[in-house]
Amino acid sequence: MHKNPEMKKYLPLWVIPPVIILLDQWTKYIIHSKVRFGEKITVIQGYFEIVHIRNRGAAFGMFSQWSSHYREWFFYGVTLVALVALTVLYVKTKPQERRIQIPLALILGGAIGNLIDRIYRGSVIDFLRFHWQEKTAHFDLFGNDFSLLLVWPSFNVADIAISCGAIYLAIVILFFDTKSRNTPTEINA
Repeated sequence: MHKNPEMKKYLPLWVIPPVIILLDQWTKYIIHSKVRFGEKITVIQGYFEIVHIRNRGAAFGMFSQWSSHYREWFFYGVTLVALVALTVLYVKTKPQERRIQIPLALILGGAIGNLIDRIYRGSVIDFLRFHWQEKTAHFDLFGNDFSLLLVWPSFNVADIAISCGAIYLAIVILFFDTKSRNTPTEINA
């Protein structure tokens, strides 16, 4: 039986986003139903906690303090534009370009997972919190004193998929030859 390579190229798109979305929504459901809002459960003392926070902003809480009533529509619009752009990029890939398809599928799954939260809850549930013993780093830069709290912003499964997909895609673009993607038929022609 001959498999259509054009259809086979969509396998990552049919598998990865649904898995990411289901895992993301399932973990957020558990947090929403089992962990009180604002609660912190220590997993590794001084380094890792399960928390229940709501992020009304973008990645890492950016723009969460923006009080405009257009904020939600702005995030819906940005997300929809990103979803369309990622889908168009995916469709334009060749069947053998798994190195491009997989990260695009990861980013799509994560974006949809967080969009579901925004539509359903009005904010995104974040619950993984890593830090370095609640310490602050102090340093001098160009004669100015700076302090940096050693806490990574809370995140979720969708954020992990988006971040891993973006890093994967950047590595592919930077370190692999994406311009000459010759297939055996192109070489023999």
